[in-house]
Amino acid sequence: MPTKGIAVRLLLVIVFMGLIMVGLVAIRHCGDDEATVAMPPLPTPQALDVNDVVNYAEGRAETFRVRTARDILPGGLSAAMLPLMIDWKRSDVRPDGALVVGNLSHGGNPLSGITLLRTVRLYPERLTEVQFVTVPLGGPKAFAHGQLRFIFEDGGIEILGRDPGAVGEPDAINDIVLSWEAWRGPGVEYDIMTGMDPSVYDLSLRGYSGTQRFLEDTLAQRPWTAYTLKLPGGQAGLAELLRVSLAMGDGAARQVIGKMMTQAEALWREATPDPTQENLNLVEEWLRLQQEMKMKAPSYADQRLALEGEETGYQSALRSCATMALYCVDVSVARLIEAGHPAEGMRPAHAPELAEVPEWLAGMSGAGWGDILVNAPRALGFVRANPWVIPGKVPPLLDKAGLLVRDGDEPRQVFFSLETMTPWGHRDQLLVR
Repeated sequence: MPTKGIAVRLLLVIVFMGLIMVGLVAIRHCGDDEATVAMPPLPTPQALDVNDVVNYAEGRAETFRVRTARDILPGGLSAAMLPLMIDWKRSDVRPDGALVVGNLSHGGNPLSGITLLRTVRLYPERLTEVQFVTVPLGGPKAFAHGQLRFIFEDGGIEILGRDPGAVGEPDAINDIVLSWEAWRGPGVEYDIMTGMDPSVYDLSLRGYSGTQRFLEDTLAQRPWTAYTLKLPGGQAGLAELLRVSLAMGDGAARQVIGKMMTQAEALWREATPDPTQENLNLVEEWLRLQQEMKMKAPSYADQRLALEGEETGYQSALRSCATMALYCVDVSVARLIEAGHPAEGMRPAHAPELAEVPEWLAGMSGAGWGDILVNAPRALGFVRANPWVIPGKVPPLLDKAGLLVRDGDEPRQVFFSLETMTPWGHRDQLLVR
C-alpha cells in the first residue's frame, strides 16, 4: 500500500505540473494563431534624440511622443515602456500634497503605433476607489495579468502641458492604471519561462489613464474583472496605496535608468574621442540627469519601499505583475496599521517583504521538459507554500485578509468588456454611430 500511495502522489505531481505547463505554454503561444498571418516586419529600432530626452526629463516639455514599436532609449529598452517617475522638485510630499508624475500613457493611438507619455499632477486625497483588476492572458484562468486601478473624483488628476492653441472641452482623466511589467526592447515578446531568471527583464511600473489601458486591453480581446479594495483608514488607505506604489516604481525606475545612462555615457565617450562644445554641454546635462536618477524620495527611510539590486529585475513568479501589485497592497496595509489607522478584520494578505529568488527557480529559464519534470516535486511544494505567486489566487487571498469590499457573502467584482459594459458606459453611448 505505501508503494501505491507514493505512486499516486507522484502521478498527482506530474498531472499538476502538466497543468501548470499547459498554462505556461498557452500563455507563451497565446498569439500563435495571429502569428500565422503574414505580418509586415517591425521597424528598425531607433534611438531617441538625446536633446528630446533631456528636455522632457528636465521638465521643459510635458509630453513625449514616441513610436511604440520603434523608439528605444540609449540602453536599448523600449521608450514606450518608460516607467512612471515622480518629479520630486515639483511635488508636495506632505500628506495632503499633490504629486507630479511623468510618463503616464494617455491619448496615444495603438493602431497607428503612437504612444503619448504625459506629465500629470495627482491629488491622492481625492481618490474615491481602488480596484485590483485581473486581465486574462489565455490558457487557464489562474494565469492572468494583475494591475491596480485608482479612481479619482473630478479634478483629482490634472494633465500638464495642455496645447494653448486648443479650444473646446479640455481633455480629462479620472482614473489611472498602474501595471508592473517586464521592461524590454520594442518588439521583444515577454516569455514567462525566460522571465524566471530575474536578470533578463527589468521591472517597469507603467502608468496609463484608465481609458488608454482599457483600449489597449480591448484590442487584445482581454476583458477586465475588477475587485474593489478595502484598506485600513478608509480614504487615507487609498492615498497611502497610491503613494507607496509610486514610490516603489520611481525607485526601481531610477535604479534601472541610472545604470542604463552610465552605460550609455561610457559608450558615447568611447565613440566620440574629439567632442564639440555642443557635445560637451549635452554631456553636462546628461551628468546632471544621472544625479537626478540617484535622488531618493523622503519615504525611502522605509526599506520596504526601496527596490534595489536584483529586486529591480522582473521575475515571472516572485516579482510579476500580480505579485508586485499584491506587495504594494501588503506594504501599504502594514504601514497603515503601524500608523494606528483602524483596521478591524484587516491584515496584509502576505508578509510585506520581497523573497529572494531561489537558484533552482531562476534556473527554470530556458529549461527543457526533462529539467521541468525533475523539478516538479520542488515546484509543487513551492506553489503550495506560496499560493500568492499564482495571479488567480490573489483576489481570494485579499478577500481572506479582509481587504476586499463584499456584497453580502461574496467579494464585489465587476466585469468590463467592450461587448458588455465599459467602466465609462456602454460602447453605444460612447461611440458616434
